[in-house]
Amino acid sequence: MLFTLHASRFWLALVTIVLLGATFGCGGKSDSGTYPISGTVTYQGKPVPVGSLTLVPDSSQGNRGAAVSMEIVDGKFDSANASRGHVGGPHLATIVGLDGNGDDDLFPMGYMLFQDYQVSLDLPQEESTQDIVVPTDRKKPGRRSRNSSGP
Repeated sequence: MLFTLHASRFWLALVTIVLLGATFGCGGKSDSGTYPISGTVTYQGKPVPVGSLTLVPDSSQGNRGAAVSMEIVDGKFDSANASRGHVGGPHLATIVGLDGNGDDDLFPMGYMLFQDYQVSLDLPQEESTQDIVVPTDRKKPGRRSRNSSGP
């Protein structure tokens, strides 16, 4: 009787572990329900040296889910370096581009190349590569000196 009780607990524990593993998966898409994305960002025909790309599901188009933000380094981004991928469908993408020439502690990544750029993207529900070209007519924000007063 004691042996049967221990054996049934063992099988119950084993089945529980297998079911939890099947439910939550071992990595990739099944962990977060998102899809990997990578690509490039260029401005004036050159890779954006440093910056960020943020993808937010476009709720005005009926899309929901978590946003993802990725670093842009030498014109490239990859969700493998972020907390998750994208959920697919319509997204609003916001690109921040910096020149990478940080000259002090206030702006270690450099100065803005252009005003934040927002574009709508319809992302597939699968792994994808996106190449984003920031229009050259984006106005470059003015630089403030260290001694300038606030707004």
